[in-house]
Amino acid sequence: MTVTAEIPNAIDIATQASQIETPVSDREILRRVHEIRSSWDVSERLRRREEADRRFEVLLDTLALHEAA
Repeated sequence: MTVTAEIPNAIDIATQASQIETPVSDREILRRVHEIRSSWDVSERLRRREEADRRFEVLLDTLALHEAA
């Protein structure tokens, strides 16, 4: 069997496994996010906020470029 013939089988197995998983509720996601964020110190929160702001500006610039095109 060739490598290319094995790849679809691996993808099928991964797809089947992900379809069996129980979806996580919004409440559970928020709980996990809160738990992670509560471990951050002030400087980490500031760095993450600045990075989020930077990424948002890049997104707006990209959207504006596509709108103008």
